[in-house]
Amino acid sequence: MSLFQKGQAKIPGSGRAKGVKNRLSHAFLKALVEDFEQHGEEAIRICRVERPHEYLRVVASLMPRELEITDNRLNDITDDELIAYIEYAQRQLAGRVGSVESGEESPLN
Repeated sequence: MSLFQKGQAKIPGSGRAKGVKNRLSHAFLKALVEDFEQHGEEAIRICRVERPHEYLRVVASLMPRELEITDNRLNDITDDELIAYIEYAQRQLAGRVGSVESGEESPLN
């Protein structure tokens, strides 16, 4: 037999008091911020040097899991204009490859 049965009312006064979780979270985050302000940069440097795999894990966890590109300028270009841009880029690249192969230096821009 179980002490708690399905549908049984909670005993008044049992459980966590209202607001305790929020106060605990606030106190923890406040202490973390204060500690980080005092030792954060040095702690990061030490972690990077002594535990690079954990350092990289933290860095990776801060990166977005998905990248959503919302730029839709290409929607305003007709297919013919897009083909012309691609052909122009191909001619520019072919010219640079030709200059490199012939030993000529081309400007960077």
